[in-house]
Amino acid sequence: MMRYRLTIILSLAISLLAFAPVAEAEFKRNYALAKKSFEDGDYQKAIEKFKDAINDNPESAARVKLYGMRYDSYLPHYFLGEAYFQLNDCESAMAAWNQAMQIGVVQGQNEFGSMQANMATCKVDVVEAVDVSRIAAEATSEIDTLEGAANSFAGLQSERLLQPEWASNWQPKLSQGRELAQNLRQRLGTAVTDADPDAIEAIINEAKRGVSSLSDSENLARAQVQALESQSAEAQRLAREEAGRGLQDAMRRARAAQKYDGGNARMESLLADLQRQISVGDNLGATASALNLKEQTQIIDNVLRRYNLSIQDWQAEQQSIADRKPPAGLKRIAEAYFSGDYEAVASQANPDSFDKERAKIQALLFRAAANHKLYVRSGEQQSSTLRQVQSDIRAIKQINSRFSPYIAAFSPRFLALFQQTG
Repeated sequence: MMRYRLTIILSLAISLLAFAPVAEAEFKRNYALAKKSFEDGDYQKAIEKFKDAINDNPESAARVKLYGMRYDSYLPHYFLGEAYFQLNDCESAMAAWNQAMQIGVVQGQNEFGSMQANMATCKVDVVEAVDVSRIAAEATSEIDTLEGAANSFAGLQSERLLQPEWASNWQPKLSQGRELAQNLRQRLGTAVTDADPDAIEAIINEAKRGVSSLSDSENLARAQVQALESQSAEAQRLAREEAGRGLQDAMRRARAAQKYDGGNARMESLLADLQRQISVGDNLGATASALNLKEQTQIIDNVLRRYNLSIQDWQAEQQSIADRKPPAGLKRIAEAYFSGDYEAVASQANPDSFDKERAKIQALLFRAAANHKLYVRSGEQQSSTLRQVQSDIRAIKQINSRFSPYIAAFSPRFLALFQQTG
């Protein structure tokens, strides 16, 4: 029995010794592949490999032996954050960098300055939080408007002239609008619970499009009623003339629509549809009824409205992207600060050169922090430098009284002075 136990113990020991080099080699291999992908610009693949390396060995190290006599630092959480940063995913990047800070090795490496600068850049990107309650109220209002549009449209259900085709033509449009309102209200509850502003914005846009669609259907139905009521030849002639003028106005507006050549497939499709509908309007002959003319007018106006809304959405999206990108001047200030060139920051930072309040606040903050470093280096003898620090802090609070610096980026003494300065 004793010999049997000894055999089992020896077998387990041999298995563990054989497995350890394999596991160690695996995390080194994944780390090397991840850094290669990072250097090649394949950040998504780099993220996958850095995660694999972390799963195999989550502990950072200032110096590890990779292959042969080659040594390198092992900082998987830092580089994982850098890869996310390159993909503009600040939330994931900050999570990885905070993990690197908790482990502690990165603070003693050359990469620490770059990490701090990028963390500050991400902080700039999220200075202003979205007021979820405000946009949720707007979404509720838009859904109420959608339900009101459905109720208004439903008022035509008793119209005698629409009865023959109500069930087949108009009722499906009304049901679709009501179902959309119900669905959006349910989704809004979930989005508010999750504090998801993007989902709420999507609900607002869908509600607006639903209102537009119901209004278009109601207007078209009313136009049909009016056309059917015009039984006399004179009434039909006058109606056709009015509808013809309306169609010409619609085609003139469509031809004058802002042209777009930015490569957006949806807008290019809408523009092509708009051109087709103009051609249809041009080809309507003298025998076309007032109803046909009004229907074509409505079709052109609908396509034109969707096209203009798409251009506005695209322009807003482009502006939003531009607003989220930190100015180059601010990035240079951050890099100078985190590289220890405080004199350059103090002398070159010009908050007034930035139009956006977020950038101006960060420029004031870096200049105040740099001057505070210089004040401390002087043995706290330069009172004029301290006054400049306090002046910049007051300027920040005047712009945004609730602003608070990112604590990982600045010294405790400076943070205390920031809180004390009123």
